[in-house]
Amino acid sequence: MNRWIFKVALLAGALAFSMMALSEAKAAGNSLRLATVDVQRLLLESKAGKQAKEKVEAERNLKQKEITAREEEISKLQRELEKQASILSEAARKEKQEAIDRRVRDLRRTYDDFNRELQKKEGELVRELLKDIAGVIRDYAKGKGYTLVLEKGQAGILYSADEIDLTKEIIALYDAKTK
Repeated sequence: MNRWIFKVALLAGALAFSMMALSEAKAAGNSLRLATVDVQRLLLESKAGKQAKEKVEAERNLKQKEITAREEEISKLQRELEKQASILSEAARKEKQEAIDRRVRDLRRTYDDFNRELQKKEGELVRELLKDIAGVIRDYAKGKGYTLVLEKGQAGILYSADEIDLTKEIIALYDAKTK
């Protein structure tokens, strides 16, 4: 329910802003020039976006190798315990099982910490990219005389014609900027 109210409020705000921009443009004798940009596509298709994704994936793969090696080590210890179970005393068997359980808990903590760290790093990279992209969009829109540029796929944008989509142009400009 709260999400629905938020979306309606956001839509109303976007509509009010658009109407205000339209009235200002008409008062100044200018026509309203609207455009859209697909920021998600920009993040996926731009060179900097691809590099950021590759960086995160490389880090994920590296850490996954470490986690897999530790999982295999734990499995090996568990198999050894099962083989020796009949000849070990109850106390020795319990001690080895507790050691294995500690390693499993440590591995889970490591995995959880790694996921949090990776999400944080990914968020930082995306925020940095979005900051740069916003500057490129703003400069392009000002230079080309656009009154309003909206993000495609956001609440309130149900349809936009392909003719007003600046995503390709912004990707090209952003790629040129980030060589």
